[in-house]
Amino acid sequence: MQIPNHQVHNVLKVYSKQLSQARVMERKKVLSQQPGEDKITLSAAGKRQALIEKVAADIVERITQSGPQDNVDQEIMDKLEDEFGQPIDFNQKDNNFVFNVIDKNNEKTTTAFQMDDPGYFMNRLEQLAKEAVDKNMEL
Repeated sequence: MQIPNHQVHNVLKVYSKQLSQARVMERKKVLSQQPGEDKITLSAAGKRQALIEKVAADIVERITQSGPQDNVDQEIMDKLEDEFGQPIDFNQKDNNFVFNVIDKNNEKTTTAFQMDDPGYFMNRLEQLAKEAVDKNMEL
């Protein structure tokens, strides 16, 4: 029985291809098992907390940029105004955080502080936003 050269060549070519693919697959397998690779897994509570913080940050930005836009925003502003005892109007100008306070005599006072050092209003606004988002996620 005679086997032509081109058939032997084709068999060797296919065998060589299979060997090289097996080596590549083995390398990938070894690389994926190396201890230097870090994997981050978040618990359900961690994912929830990350989502709450992101949504709260969006709410705070929306309120400080253009004022309350919906019921949640208005609820947060109402709580902040109740705690402060006077209506508050947030405006963003340059790098300063500007807010207007209207006292009981209907006189408007404008106050500003640096955004590099956010004070009570920003921290409390963030806390209220997180609480509102957390409450709404439970519903």
